[in-house]
Amino acid sequence: MMNKFFSVSLAALLLAGSFTAFAAANTYADMDSGFKLKSQPSWMEIGGKNFYGLANKPDKKGTSVNLVCAFTAKEVEEATGKKFTTEEFLKKFKDLQVLERNGLSPDKVNYLLFMPDPYEIKEKNKLSLLPKELLDHSSISISTSKKGKVPYVYLHVVGNNDEKALKNLRRSVDMQVALTSQNDMLYAIVSTFPLPNLKSQKEKIEEATPFTKKKVRNELTGGNKEKVNAYIAARKAFINGVTFFKPLKETEPYGFTDALLGGKVKLPEDWAYVQVNDDTVSDKIPLKLTMAAPWAGVSEVLTYRNELGNALDGKDVEKLNFQKISEVAFFASSKAKNKNEFAQLFESPFLTQLLIDKLIKEGINQKSVKSIIDIKELKTSSDFTESYGTINLSGNGKIKNHFDFNLNAKIMITPPNFGMASYFSKEHKQISPELEKSFSLIKLNKK
Repeated sequence: MMNKFFSVSLAALLLAGSFTAFAAANTYADMDSGFKLKSQPSWMEIGGKNFYGLANKPDKKGTSVNLVCAFTAKEVEEATGKKFTTEEFLKKFKDLQVLERNGLSPDKVNYLLFMPDPYEIKEKNKLSLLPKELLDHSSISISTSKKGKVPYVYLHVVGNNDEKALKNLRRSVDMQVALTSQNDMLYAIVSTFPLPNLKSQKEKIEEATPFTKKKVRNELTGGNKEKVNAYIAARKAFINGVTFFKPLKETEPYGFTDALLGGKVKLPEDWAYVQVNDDTVSDKIPLKLTMAAPWAGVSEVLTYRNELGNALDGKDVEKLNFQKISEVAFFASSKAKNKNEFAQLFESPFLTQLLIDKLIKEGINQKSVKSIIDIKELKTSSDFTESYGTINLSGNGKIKNHFDFNLNAKIMITPPNFGMASYFSKEHKQISPELEKSFSLIKLNKK
């Protein structure tokens, strides 16, 4: 049991496991941005200061992602160079509806936000949503509708299955951006899912034309049709769960929720996070994992898609690491199904502390670990009482052939639960006082 526990902890610490399942909260509200989402449990939660989304796996293989993003008038104006108001958006929406009813070109509206160009992913563009290679090699259409009283303009982007042109996306995708506005905020509900390999059924998706949303499901056969229908159902369910209200001053700090780690874990406002539940590490010890990093670094990785594609193929990984994300935090928590899963650790606290130090030293000196990580300095301390234990680690080392790193980590244990908060940074970057304070407030739930 001891070895199992430390294996699980080390796997979480090094992010060795894959993210495979997540049970999301049923309601999420962003008070500052003025939107709320009611949703069903999903595989992954994705969050930031002004966006929130879910990932689903309806066929247990491909993944669909649905996000709601909020942009202030100032952010829209900085991205487009033009003044933005909800009043103008709604006026242009009505103009677009007239053109749509009469089968005329949407270009006659002459409104930049109804075109795909402002949403191209590129440096310093706060409206970045669509990869350039997808825009360059896709069928793009536009349409309008209302859900209740909420007007939507849909930009529908369907990849043309050109594997060479879309190599950095890994495969062709169907992507929809649903645009609306209230209270001088611009909202974009982004939905994307992978398209089947149409070569296997010798059918192709034809060119889309303005004001036509491709009826992809009618062009597919057999299992492919079922998969696409499942993705479309997830897309519709997500957008139906989104409601808007006048933005209010947020009373809770920005961050993610983990009940075992004390509820709300505060993050710096310029960070983003993903959170999943992984039940594959151990049947007895389901594991919730959260990864967080500065959004600027994550956004930059998305911008440099050529390097991201190479990294996913195992090439030029060091370029991706050196130039982009400089710091990252990992969090883990687990409530064991056996309420006395870790009780053995508390039978003799002093002996447990000695054993922990021994296991850590042996672990970092294993050949499999040393072939990847060279630990130059590692300080450890542990404190165990009758029902609560804490292990602190700090140090530095080198990911071989890549970069130097610093590490700060805190592992917490009770008889039925364990949790972890850890921080990694490249080179000599130190944890910020804000994040360090947040770490100090994290305390594992004892029940």
